[in-house]
Amino acid sequence: MVFLDIETTGGSPIDSRITEIGALRIENGQVVERYSQLLNPEQAVPWYITKLTGIRDDMLWDQPAFRAVADDLERLLSDAIFVAHNVSFDYGFIKESFRRAGTTFNMDRFCTVRLSRQLYPEQARHNLDSVIAAHGIIVDNRHRALDDAMVLHEFYKKALDQHGLQVFAAIDKILVHTTKATQ
Repeated sequence: MVFLDIETTGGSPIDSRITEIGALRIENGQVVERYSQLLNPEQAVPWYITKLTGIRDDMLWDQPAFRAVADDLERLLSDAIFVAHNVSFDYGFIKESFRRAGTTFNMDRFCTVRLSRQLYPEQARHNLDSVIAAHGIIVDNRHRALDDAMVLHEFYKKALDQHGLQVFAAIDKILVHTTKATQ
């Protein structure tokens, strides 16, 4: 599994770009790799994104563009399940970024929002701030990619501790398998 989070210049994978990628690769229950990379989005970071993330244009000017890290990211993600909170957002940006770099990208994936809804239906909200509060997760830099990816992994571990095998049954229900139809 790779728990992944991104920060972006906006909400559309077509019009906006990734400014930061953070990921944890988990094998046999252990973190085997951490990945954290600021990216030059080759477009300005809007003020409201800077206010939310703290990521400023001047922090990104000397950073690589996505195409320069695509091979490293492809290696990190290979033979894994892509895990994100609201997975369609992160997956859509990564997929579009690979497309722009001239590479196809398809992975099995599951969404921790849906996992939270399955396991904790009594909770009114399942956004990341609500998950953090409900499960007492400590995060140093909210809205920074690696920190948010670490939150997802912590939530997953807490869910396993509380629900055991039910977690795997829930994942089985919500896992999106890559097929020709989902590419």
